[in-house]
Amino acid sequence: MGILETTPASVYLEPGELFVGTRPTEVCTVLGSCVSLVLYHPQTKLSAMGHGKLPSRSCSHGSANGVKVCRMMGDFVSCSTHFMLSWFHQMGIPSKELEAKLFGGAMMFNLPGKEEASTVAIGKRNVETAMDMIRKERLHLVASDVGGPWGRKIFFHTGSGEVKLQRLRKTELDLVNPLEIKES
Repeated sequence: MGILETTPASVYLEPGELFVGTRPTEVCTVLGSCVSLVLYHPQTKLSAMGHGKLPSRSCSHGSANGVKVCRMMGDFVSCSTHFMLSWFHQMGIPSKELEAKLFGGAMMFNLPGKEEASTVAIGKRNVETAMDMIRKERLHLVASDVGGPWGRKIFFHTGSGEVKLQRLRKTELDLVNPLEIKES
């Protein structure tokens, strides 16, 4: 997991990584069932973005002297969101002043009759966890594009708070039922 505080002109987030920044940067990531929560403070232009792979885990996030950093926190939507919010709070910014944007959570592994299986519906569970946290923290959700069968490529411009989204269509090979493929 990487946490980037110095901000080069552009950053690519791998799954399980976080970005927090104070300077204009383009942050890019590609999502399938993972989700990215983007947090932005318009007045200061401080920003954060996570690329969570799994919904949550049980752990304690707070301490008297600051933020408790969990092992593998970037992997979990709940932990990375707690960390990003704590970073904003340490910068003197309350949650109610943040703009939130949520992306991803695709159903990448559709199996007939198994849409609700926990191993298959990880994208849905990631979105539900993120939305629960957005409601709990009373964040102002200004944009979202979640669910569906497609991946997404996200470009977050931290200087303006703008997010550009590109939906990624399934390839022809993805659309073929693996049971129908016959070897010659």
